[in-house]
Formats: sequence, C-alpha cells, structure tokens
Amino acid sequence: MKIIRKGVEITLNDAKKYLKNGEIALCPTDTIYGICGYALDKNVVDRIYKIKNRDESKPFSISLQKKSDIQKYAKVNNVAKKLINKFLPGPITLILPKKESIPDYICKDYVGIRIPDSKIILELSEIPITSTSANVSGRPSSYSISKMDKEILNSVDIIIDDGDCEYKKPSTIVKIIDNDIELIREGSISFDNILKELNLYNNEFKKNK
Repeated sequence: MKIIRKGVEITLNDAKKYLKNGEIALCPTDTIYGICGYALDKNVVDRIYKIKNRDESKPFSISLQKKSDIQKYAKVNNVAKKLINKFLPGPITLILPKKESIPDYICKDYVGIRIPDSKIILELSEIPITSTSANVSGRPSSYSISKMDKEILNSVDIIIDDGDCEYKKPSTIVKIIDNDIELIREGSISFDNILKELNLYNNEFKKNK
C-alpha cells in the first residue's frame, strides 16, 4: 500500500486525520476505487460533486466502519437486519430510510449504506465517509489506480494505491421499503442470492429495468 498526499508519502493514520479536516482521498474498496470524504461536511460533499461533475439531485451513499453504526444514520427493520448480518461487511449497498443525523445535502428520504470488506476503507470510516465511484459521471469506474482517469487523480488531495480491488465490479444495490426489497443495481452479489437468504423466492419483488 502506498499513500501519497501532494507528492509526499504519508501513513494511513495521517490520511485519517486529513479526511477529518476536510480533505478528499481516492481509496480502494472491495469492489472499485472510490472518492472518500467526510460525509457530514457540506463543503467536502459539494467539492466531490464538482470533481465527479455529478448532478446534485443524485445522492451519495456513505461508508461506515461497524454494523452497529448503521442505526445511528438509518432505520433498520427485520429485512434489513437479515441482509446486514449476512452480507456486511461486503459488496452490497443497502438503501434504508435515513435518520435526521444525515443532512439533506447527502440524500433526502433514504440513505445508501456500505460497509466494504476492505481494511483500508474500514480504517478511514471512523467517521462516515462518502461512498461514490472514482470517476467523472458517465465514464467507467476503475478498480485500479493505473486505470484511473487523470482528471480524477489530479482533483483529490490523497491517493491510496493498494493494487486491484477484489471484485473488480460495483456493489449490488438494494432498497428496503417496509418489508419489500427492490433491486436498484445488480453487481458483485446476485439478486438471487439475496432472495435466497431472505427466503423470498415465492414473493413478487420490484426490479428496476
């Protein structure tokens, strides 16, 4: 692992301090590289929107360190608990009703939650950090620094290079609405596996086209 800040090599503990102070990092996850910043700092979030050239109506997910952290920021029902216990840490994003601790500039009614199976980003997630792919909107995601868009590399403060990500594809995204589950994006975990875990094969579910 190599961590560079403005041309100088630093430690992971240094990177955590800089993130808490409002800097932005490129960081590997278990799926793809992400742009990470303190999610509860509006200036940081605004800057990430600009880096990605992303429509501000499209919300960001957040990465957390522990399963117990989830209930600080989102409402967790029995369906969500089953998915949390089975698949986290891992390559899945759960979209859950948010609590007031999440400001509207991140998302409105629902918040995407990740706990990646990656030691580096888990270390950084002592504070809730943004979980968004390290690419300009509309361009491909990257699973290694070597394939990263130079525009992104030149826009962040810290670059953490730990080689290729494990899964080399995005997380699966599912939304929990009451006791129903909606597939938003199928990624590293198949929707069939999720339904098997919930014993919901015989029910009807929403599946975005």
